[in-house]
Amino acid sequence: KYALNPTFSFVREQNKYISFTNKRQWVQFENAPQAYLFSYSGRFRENSGIGIGLFQQNYGVLSTFGGVLNFAQNAVLNRDNNLTFGMNLGFYKSGINQGAVVTNFPDPSLDNIPSNSIITITPGLNYGTAFLDFGVSLNNIVLYNLKTSEIIKDNPEQNIQAHVMYTGYVNSGGFLD
Repeated sequence: KYALNPTFSFVREQNKYISFTNKRQWVQFENAPQAYLFSYSGRFRENSGIGIGLFQQNYGVLSTFGGVLNFAQNAVLNRDNNLTFGMNLGFYKSGINQGAVVTNFPDPSLDNIPSNSIITITPGLNYGTAFLDFGVSLNNIVLYNLKTSEIIKDNPEQNIQAHVMYTGYVNSGGFLD
């Protein structure tokens, strides 16, 4: 959840979570897209949350590997209200997986496909009341290319994401009972 908003390693969490996810598409085809994600998150101290995630995506011969470190800090405003700040620091490396390339002769066009190592920063904010949470995150506010040693300016992955979340009780009758 902290990948959606960096504060979610703390907000409304009482437990620690370890998860492993695998997604496979078009399994009937060889070298079909695959994704793997291992994640840990939860409260670290009374007012702090942490998360760590490792992932790999394979799309034929193209591969992306990386990780995300997360930290969230909560500030109690009064009995029912709090403000939580969070930050995700991500790293990923993308390029051709030479072990997946099958060819009978050297292909010089494969040498022209770049390999990149990127660092990304995503800050987030959440204001919580007794049953409602309002938040915003600035996804990929900074993308830094380690290979070229420069900040990526035209970043299509940079965006602002907002959320409203209700975590109270629902009084129901009939169908929802």
